[in-house]
Amino acid sequence: MVEAIAHFGTGLGLAAGAGLNAYAVLLVYGGIARLFPEDFPGAIARLLSEPAALSVLLALYVLEFFADKIPGLDHVWDIVHTVVRPAAGALLAVAAVAPGAETSMTVLAGGGGGVIALAAHVVKGTVRLTSTALTAGVANFALSLAEDILAALQAIVSIFLPLVALVLAVAVGGLFLLCVPKLAKGVNLFTSRRRPRAVP
Repeated sequence: MVEAIAHFGTGLGLAAGAGLNAYAVLLVYGGIARLFPEDFPGAIARLLSEPAALSVLLALYVLEFFADKIPGLDHVWDIVHTVVRPAAGALLAVAAVAPGAETSMTVLAGGGGGVIALAAHVVKGTVRLTSTALTAGVANFALSLAEDILAALQAIVSIFLPLVALVLAVAVGGLFLLCVPKLAKGVNLFTSRRRPRAVP
């Protein structure tokens, strides 16, 4: 039971980090899996630890590093990655929880990982939109750098301290619930401003 909880802690923790920066977390996971292959069973871990996969992930990470720090472009990048980050979170959760491809555990881990990654992605996007509105994008560079560091640290904590990672993943879920009303209010305000006024 404790081992299963630890595996879920690792999987959901990795997913939470992927919601901030999928390529950083995939790169950390693949790099550690390459160093300690006996501790990372399963086809997904083997694939991510291949030199070719690590090279591609490194190139994508470098691309994100620069794209995510340019005001305006960072929002476009976030929109594109609304699909990529949850998919990466689901993949990492399955790799950690169900490396043997058990159907029920794969569905549970993949679904949970995708939801947590999407939640982290929404929190990230909400903070970034707020920053753009308040600072005209000036603070986005520092925020992006902090997200890169947090994503990498989250991946390391998830692998070596899974129970701590599980607590952090739950915290991300709580932040998501706090951000949704603010995001909905912001979208409503934006659409009401664009809606033409009725002529009396």
